[in-house]
Amino acid sequence: MKIIKYIGILVLSITVLSCNDKAKQYEDIKYNDYLLSKVDSLESKIDDLIKNVEVGRDSITIRNAFIKSRLAYKEIEWAVSYFLPHTSKAINGPALDQLDLDENKFIPAEGFQVVEEYLYPTFASSQEKDLLLDSKRLKNFAHTMRKNFEVITISDALVLEALKMEVFQITALGITGFDTPASKLQFVEATASLQGVKNVLTLSKKWGDKESVQQLTVLLDKAIEICKQNPSKTTFDYLEFITTYLDPVSKGIVELQKELGIPFNDGNQVVKGSMASLFDENAVNLNAFLPDSTYYLTPAKVALGKELFFDNKLSKDGARSCADCHHSDKAYSDGLKTALDLKGKPLQRNTPSLNYAAYYHGQFWDMRSVTLESQSSDVITNKDEMQGDLKEIVEHLNKTNHYKKKFETVYKSDKDIEVWQLENALASFIRSLSVFNSRFDQYMRGDKMAMNEQEKRGFNLFVGKAQCATCHFMPLFNGTVPPYFTNSEQEVLGVPADKGGKMLDADLGRFVYNTDLAQLKHSFKTPTVRNIGESGPYMHNGVYETLEEVMDFYNKGGGLGLGLKVDSQTLPEDKLELTTQEIGGIVAFMKALSDQSKK
Repeated sequence: MKIIKYIGILVLSITVLSCNDKAKQYEDIKYNDYLLSKVDSLESKIDDLIKNVEVGRDSITIRNAFIKSRLAYKEIEWAVSYFLPHTSKAINGPALDQLDLDENKFIPAEGFQVVEEYLYPTFASSQEKDLLLDSKRLKNFAHTMRKNFEVITISDALVLEALKMEVFQITALGITGFDTPASKLQFVEATASLQGVKNVLTLSKKWGDKESVQQLTVLLDKAIEICKQNPSKTTFDYLEFITTYLDPVSKGIVELQKELGIPFNDGNQVVKGSMASLFDENAVNLNAFLPDSTYYLTPAKVALGKELFFDNKLSKDGARSCADCHHSDKAYSDGLKTALDLKGKPLQRNTPSLNYAAYYHGQFWDMRSVTLESQSSDVITNKDEMQGDLKEIVEHLNKTNHYKKKFETVYKSDKDIEVWQLENALASFIRSLSVFNSRFDQYMRGDKMAMNEQEKRGFNLFVGKAQCATCHFMPLFNGTVPPYFTNSEQEVLGVPADKGGKMLDADLGRFVYNTDLAQLKHSFKTPTVRNIGESGPYMHNGVYETLEEVMDFYNKGGGLGLGLKVDSQTLPEDKLELTTQEIGGIVAFMKALSDQSKK
């Protein structure tokens, strides 16, 4: 009997352990199972789309099948964007060929936005073969998702971070229409994205009982209901929607993670796991843009870099300092149409603002320098700008006790000053010129008196009717794409040579350094709109003196809208039909992006 008893206890113990193991296994794979079931749904919707195209169904039926397939994707966008960024970019990136400088080529566009262009604004029945081919490619992407979701490890911490990042993505890209340029279905798709976030938050029983989840559910339900009404993009109150629903949801997800006692992923990533708001002063981690910790920003580096920035010894014969062309009261631009060379003659391009220059993957208008370090050297050694010699400059610094001691202290080395240290100190000062302290920032952080009614209407127009936010992305308001900030975009706008608008400016932009890539002709970096009120004249050639003139150019549809021959213009040529009053509101908002204090 004792033997039987012990056997019974042993069996019971094994059963309990087995159950525990199964429970643990279930905890480990539940997100994978959930995502695989959603991929099943996505594949089914894509199959329907393919079938409808193959049998030649009418445009309405095909469009409905397309919408259902992309909504199925949007429901798991939070996971695909976070865990499979390359797949995400391919399946739902812009319908533009993707630049691959490593391979020195453009990769043909594919994915949902390419399919969308066959169907909207009119159905291109003559391109049914291409439509079918691109629809089948969607199936391949779904297959890739399946293979990855079968094997990757998905923890609670990663899920919560991915959900928060999805809310950021809805804020900066989803509701702006970036994903839906042809169909204009951004609110329909935002419904699916928000529903996807809600589904996962309520998937786990241990989360569902938390008061914070219940509060999040209420917020999400209200946001979903607003999007379901499919409001007009030209009249929608984006500011209210972001501050009342989206921003509180992202903050709520972070609070939930704290409540659950789940550690944050706070490594050197662009947006740290504990960062709750896209509009926080430190939302975008500057150090994540740098190669390694050797280059990280420190107050001592900034102070040294500032001193060097104002020192004319960095140029030939002490002719000028960096500060001579980058004035602090002009957002570190110079207020001139184009920069002047050492003899006072005009150069080809406008002097760009250095404010927020750190938040790009490419410096100068043509993006030829990858880092601010290389940009600094390029300017110093340029024969027209400073005509300095880096070797001679470093020799001078090494002979100056004041600088020698400072470099030793900052870089913790008693060796001679090196060129990379000079570059890094200057770059560190420039990186410090990003304070995120405009009245817009203050408003987004709770000060509802920081912006007036005209500026608030201007923001809504900037995001909605004027479509500015589809190129100048929040919160940086430049061309570095949120919420992962891994690439910076260039645009072909068709900027004219003069205000008359009869001739395209001759500057070939980024193409000069990539002459095999014809699509880069006349392409330029998308600059930040922050501090734009102080950094005129505008455009790469300084052709426009006022922001009103800039808005008039966009209102007419860029170069193509002016009737110029512009190959590969990325700016839509359709007129925006903004009124003078609306343009005034947008300009007022942009001026509300001027920083109120400098650190």
